[in-house]
Amino acid sequence: MRFQWVVGVAVLGLVAVGTSGMSPAEKPKPPAAEQPAAEQKVPDELLALNAAGRAMYAGGRTRELSLVPVVIIVSGDDLVLRKNGKRTVAKVIPAEYHAQKAVAHTALALFSHLAFEPGRPLGEERVKELKEYQALMTAAGAGVEKFGYDPDTLARQKRILGRSLEFAAKVLQAGKVSGDDLNTFCRASRPDVLANATAAAKAQLVATHKQVSEWRKDMTAEEWAALTVIVTGPQTPRAENAAVQYFARLFGESTGEGRRVVYAESLYDEDKAVNLLGTLRLDGKLSVAVFGDPFRMYRDLLADITRTALDDIFAAP
Repeated sequence: MRFQWVVGVAVLGLVAVGTSGMSPAEKPKPPAAEQPAAEQKVPDELLALNAAGRAMYAGGRTRELSLVPVVIIVSGDDLVLRKNGKRTVAKVIPAEYHAQKAVAHTALALFSHLAFEPGRPLGEERVKELKEYQALMTAAGAGVEKFGYDPDTLARQKRILGRSLEFAAKVLQAGKVSGDDLNTFCRASRPDVLANATAAAKAQLVATHKQVSEWRKDMTAEEWAALTVIVTGPQTPRAENAAVQYFARLFGESTGEGRRVVYAESLYDEDKAVNLLGTLRLDGKLSVAVFGDPFRMYRDLLADITRTALDDIFAAP
């Protein structure tokens, strides 16, 4: 089919030369309005107009941010308070969170390493990596003894590590693992992994609530009512992110993300995350002014038009 298409184009080119006496390069181009869309160029005047419009939008966003009296940014282990030009940082993810996470991750790490083509030999490189991880898990046994867990929590850490070490040893002995054995290991690990996750989440939320409550004491009623929170994080947690849930409950925002809780997906630069807040505030005002809907600009402006266009495209014979 590709050969036929090329030949067809060549024939058409010969016909054109034969009938006009000029090569395609010599023929005068039609006016821009008559040219195929792929050959048209946006006039410089319109490009300049668009650039100026974007600059005006950026200026409006900056002015919008100047009206925000207080912002809290959730950034990694920290809460960052921006208030009256002052930036205050407080760590709210405690060591307990990371200690239990590290142990719980052994089951997740082993699955990730072994899930590719179960039943086949691991190969030299993956065996080497598994042995190295086995040594780290063994050393972690001494680490959990040092941390100062209560007896039940310590027993759970030892149980998770022991199960993971036993499973790794069996896999190394066989040089491979079946999908059924891998799933059995993961499901046996689930109760303890979830118990660690529960304890870690509670530690995070308790520390977050304590810090926010302290900051609230120094806010006026007007500042508290205007407080907006920006939560930075990866794509997958989004609305169910622990911090989003906490602040949504605190502010009475039933939908999680809303007017006072903003999720800055994959924006780990603090200034970029704050700029997102300015964008949302300005877009909200624009949405009301143009559409009478405060959230219309929070989705693609072309969304509704696209659905109608697609109906027409796919209805065509």
